[in-house]
Amino acid sequence: MTTFSPSPNHIELVSGRFLDLSAPDPSTIALEDVAWGLSHTCRFAGQCHELYTVCEHSLLVASRLEWLGHDRAVCMAGLHHDDAEAFIGDMTQPLKNLLPEYKAIEASVFAAVVEALGLDGLPFDDLVVKDADAWALAQEAYWLMPSRGETWWTADLYTGCLFWPLCMRPELARSAWLRRHRSLTIRCAGNGR
Repeated sequence: MTTFSPSPNHIELVSGRFLDLSAPDPSTIALEDVAWGLSHTCRFAGQCHELYTVCEHSLLVASRLEWLGHDRAVCMAGLHHDDAEAFIGDMTQPLKNLLPEYKAIEASVFAAVVEALGLDGLPFDDLVVKDADAWALAQEAYWLMPSRGETWWTADLYTGCLFWPLCMRPELARSAWLRRHRSLTIRCAGNGR
């Protein structure tokens, strides 16, 4: 009987599987692992006024896209755009700038998640997804950061702070994220996408 021996590049997932960050295998990634990681990862390097998770951020991006009338594939891309962070954390942009090799690791982990969850072909790079992500960041910073994000971006992203962060407990954020995923999956299948 062979016993698995993780390398220094492996992380253990809540499911008990191990994910090799240097060569991520999609077969080791489950939807519940993604949901768990996102719901326990705080945005803004944990420096916000309240615990605000990547899971809740992803729900906000998907909700924004839905509110703007985008199709379900675009909304699904919004819900899953930060899935790699379930395993590598939410690294701040300044730290990403200092660690150029991080982007390659992030891309590799993200590709494995996309394959594992059957999300191939979703428009992750669509400008509307990126715009919704930037809009969500502005909303979140306005309510959760001491500066309200005033010096972070142009005024057009600031227009209409419509969102009040719920700062959901991890288990509630995870449950809401899984429900939204399942709802979009069913509706995408019904639409041929």
